[in-house]
Amino acid sequence: MKSYFYLLFLLSLSLAAQNKGAQKRLYYNLMDNGKQLYAMGKYKLELFPYEEAFDTLVTKRSVINFAKKNHFSDTIPKKNPKLAYPHYYLSYYKKNKETHWQNTMVYFIGKDTDEGKWSFIATISSVTERPSEEIDTEMIRLILDKKVLNENHMGGRSFDFLGRKVMLMDECYWTGVNIVRCPTKGEMNWSLYPSLADAQLSLRLQKEWGDMIPLKPNYTYNCISDQQKTLIFEGKPTQVTEVIYNVRYQDPILKSYYKDNKLIVYYIATIVRGQAIACVISYWDYNERLPETGLPEFVSQFVRLPKGA
Repeated sequence: MKSYFYLLFLLSLSLAAQNKGAQKRLYYNLMDNGKQLYAMGKYKLELFPYEEAFDTLVTKRSVINFAKKNHFSDTIPKKNPKLAYPHYYLSYYKKNKETHWQNTMVYFIGKDTDEGKWSFIATISSVTERPSEEIDTEMIRLILDKKVLNENHMGGRSFDFLGRKVMLMDECYWTGVNIVRCPTKGEMNWSLYPSLADAQLSLRLQKEWGDMIPLKPNYTYNCISDQQKTLIFEGKPTQVTEVIYNVRYQDPILKSYYKDNKLIVYYIATIVRGQAIACVISYWDYNERLPETGLPEFVSQFVRLPKGA
């Protein structure tokens, strides 16, 4: 009997540690347009309050109507046995190539609290090697229970980067949960993962997606360099993949006025302060660089060139 309770005790400790680990990886950003965005590992989630209390028959009908209105190929509401809340969900997939899929799950979820009955629509997206309906149910539980850590609230003029405060310059702005863009000083997106292997896979898929993104009309681009190199990331020498794209105008008139530009992208998957991270940093060749780092100002807050590079 003592052994039984000891095993239960160890199991409870293990679950608590897993929950705490998931909590550390969950980011939240209330965007300027009012969107509630979340990110954890490979998953991105947008949450919408829903005006109707969850009712099995009424909600199921609403899900079917939603699927038809938005032209889902599969209009049959499904249930996820791993999710404890009352819910229905729909699935949608987009094939970019045989080993690169964009998955979208739309969940209609009910939650009863002491304050009343609530309903939400959660749109969950991911990129995987094969079509997948997998989601992280712990992510949903943390969100609905409002368990996002204060330091993981993004937005504003500063943010916590794995325990280190980072200030944004005046020109910088948020374009997603954990995406910062600075027009003349660089751009970065990142996410945290349960393991380095997960971070590396996600980074590879993001790199593949970078080669498939369609450009604006009258533009073309091609990869002119793809190599491994060592940079100083968060104070430590780190192996990164550097990809350089050449971007040019195709329009004859614009082409005569503008020279080709180069986009430099660093793909980084590593461990920072005990946490697996996948990070993509980019800047243009015409961005002004700091003499002490060799890189634009925002980028320099995270990475720098080794001495003599």
